[in-house]
Amino acid sequence: MNNEMLEKANRLNETLFQQFSKAAEMQMNAFRRYADVAMGQARKVSEVRDLDSLKALTGDQAETLKSLSEQFTSDWKAWQDYLTETRDQVQKVLRDAPSESTEASPTGPKTGVAASDGKKAA
Repeated sequence: MNNEMLEKANRLNETLFQQFSKAAEMQMNAFRRYADVAMGQARKVSEVRDLDSLKALTGDQAETLKSLSEQFTSDWKAWQDYLTETRDQVQKVLRDAPSESTEASPTGPKTGVAASDGKKAA
């Protein structure tokens, strides 16, 4: 029983580590994208010298806002997918780990009774 719990805890830790690593990578990528856009806009604003360049900047900003809106929607969808995947992975570990460790054990369960259905193990 203790070995099963330790195996389950190890699988859960591995899953959480992988998922948190993925989340950190997603956050860094999003930060880079949005920082690049902000720096690009700041650079364009600093280059405004007259009314014509200001008009060009405002037109460009409308296009940038549209692009940002699309990127935000894409990022939101990616986070929703990530959360669904994480939930599914954690549920799989919590649901499947004991039976996998019991089946993988070369000696089988020590009691001779399968925990899930109460029948004698072969």
